[in-house]
Amino acid sequence: MVKRFLSAAWKALSGREGRAYCTCFDSLYLAQGIAMLRSLRLYDRLAEIHVLAFDDLCADILGEVFAGTIRVVRLSTLHVRFPSLPGIRDGRSRWACYATHKPALARFILENRPRPRSVTFIDADTWFFADPAPLYEEIAGASIAVSPHRFSAATAHLAVYGEYNAGCIYWRSGETARQCAADWERECLEWCDEQPTADGLFMNQGYLNRWPGRYSGVHVIRHPGVNLAPWNIDGHRVARGGGGITVDGLPLIFYHFSGITRDPERRWWYLFYPHEGAQFEFIHEAIYGPYLLAIETESDLLRKTYGVDGIGSIRSITIGPDNMQLRAAAWK
Repeated sequence: MVKRFLSAAWKALSGREGRAYCTCFDSLYLAQGIAMLRSLRLYDRLAEIHVLAFDDLCADILGEVFAGTIRVVRLSTLHVRFPSLPGIRDGRSRWACYATHKPALARFILENRPRPRSVTFIDADTWFFADPAPLYEEIAGASIAVSPHRFSAATAHLAVYGEYNAGCIYWRSGETARQCAADWERECLEWCDEQPTADGLFMNQGYLNRWPGRYSGVHVIRHPGVNLAPWNIDGHRVARGGGGITVDGLPLIFYHFSGITRDPERRWWYLFYPHEGAQFEFIHEAIYGPYLLAIETESDLLRKTYGVDGIGSIRSITIGPDNMQLRAAAWK
């Protein structure tokens, strides 16, 4: 029994070695990005973490905050490796420009020396609630893994934005993964735009629709606690259990906090996905509450130390009366 336990523990630890994550954001998003990175490091201590910083201020602050425990990739470094990237600035919005860099970052890390065993891209507007080990156990030997949107009935109209979400993508290091990243990088250089097209393209995300039929060993992630998000949460049963939060009886691994913003009065709002139904109060208290507290804490530290707020987004939208306000007076 003891030998079996030690063997399983060693297998779990050794499986984390060589695992890499990557993400990207700018200095506007520092509070959210730092909160995500701290949560990831809490639950996956041995993994490499690479962050593409879209401006020097972001790179400098990340370097000081994490003191060498993450790998910061400066924009200039990526542009040396991919000299076509700077040329897209004039013809695209900043959001589309940032999205074009995502596949280049994944390719950059997959081709690094020494090469990691795997690379997982995670969007900066996520937060980890539990160990991601079940995700990697499910993926097993797959070459690529993609996260389905799993739209609920209320969000089914959003299917025009793609079957899979580009905020969580896995590649196991190898020829298939490198070819996938190279194809994706080339396609996004050719076209990446905020308006969805009739043939299913949207930003860097629509291209993922083609991957299961295009590459061998593509796995569609089934775990409901992976990439739980406002577009799918109403289709799942969320509760407390096993020392944490569960989704359909399994651990909530990470939540994707898309569509929230803070107004000048420091009030938080939902955008795009107003939650309704019996789960609303629990979701607000158990999922959004801790996350908002974490990023407000990071923002306070950033203001005191560096004079920057770190809460904002190039996707910020003017708040209107039809948006649903987060009922969280503690964060006003």
